[in-house]
Amino acid sequence: MSEVKKSHRIRRLKYIEAFSAVISTGSISAAARQLGVSQPAVSQLIKNLEEAVGAPLFVRRNGAIFPTGRAENLREDAIDLLAQLDRFQTQLNYRETQLLNTVRMSATLSITNEILPLVIAEIHERHPDAKFYVSSIPLTGMIESLTQSHVDFAFHTRPLEHPQIRNDIIAEARQVAVMSASHPLASKKNLEIDDFRGCNLVGSTRNDPSYRYYSELWQRHKIQTNHVLQSPFASLSMQMAHTFQAISFNNELMARSACKRDPRLVWRKVEGIDETTTFYLALADWQYGGDTHRLITDSFKKAV
Repeated sequence: MSEVKKSHRIRRLKYIEAFSAVISTGSISAAARQLGVSQPAVSQLIKNLEEAVGAPLFVRRNGAIFPTGRAENLREDAIDLLAQLDRFQTQLNYRETQLLNTVRMSATLSITNEILPLVIAEIHERHPDAKFYVSSIPLTGMIESLTQSHVDFAFHTRPLEHPQIRNDIIAEARQVAVMSASHPLASKKNLEIDDFRGCNLVGSTRNDPSYRYYSELWQRHKIQTNHVLQSPFASLSMQMAHTFQAISFNNELMARSACKRDPRLVWRKVEGIDETTTFYLALADWQYGGDTHRLITDSFKKAV
């Protein structure tokens, strides 16, 4: 009888590693290569694990192996456990950091929609074995997520104030005007403030720092505008610019991404608008300067 069966507890992490490798690769031999052990060793580990849980985890059919429903239910727990152990080991060796196998990131909804796909694609190009976990939470929840290790990195446009969090400035982008390609102003290569007299606007809400900037800008130039929609979500605002034949002001990084994704939209620089958006990468102290930190920073800059 195996050691695992005797104690009815899984005492060795090698069983979890074998399970995760088999379910992710779909093959005993591929799992063995991934773990750097023999194929019989992996087979024995899986057999012992099935004895421990008292149920089959894989079905063998025509030389292939398929996870059972029980295994599928355990898949996420195994991934989370190994990711936590990976993170624990990295913290122990923080002076000799290594790339995290699972990169957990959070960002505001607009950054998640417009920028993170480009960044993740660049990270994958450089680190093809990496796995990713991405969540979108309000800015107020990011501090808790970072300090409690629910995520490792957070992208945002405001610094997160906490003694255990570092805020890296990774990009700055000027504000530009986004509009439908059929909008009358789209025919102009560069715009001026006076061009927006009487225009429909899709703007941010009062909680956004740029709201006050634009309010004061219109007042200073005595320009009457018509706000047809207000939203804290930049992606939504830019998409609705086409629907309402309106103007949405956003940073150039977001604007380029949105216009590339939706050919109905175009963006234009505006003479007289000097508002900029700063992008921050927030991370825990122990991650700062590590391999994963450098990988994400370099990938962000390359991607955008």
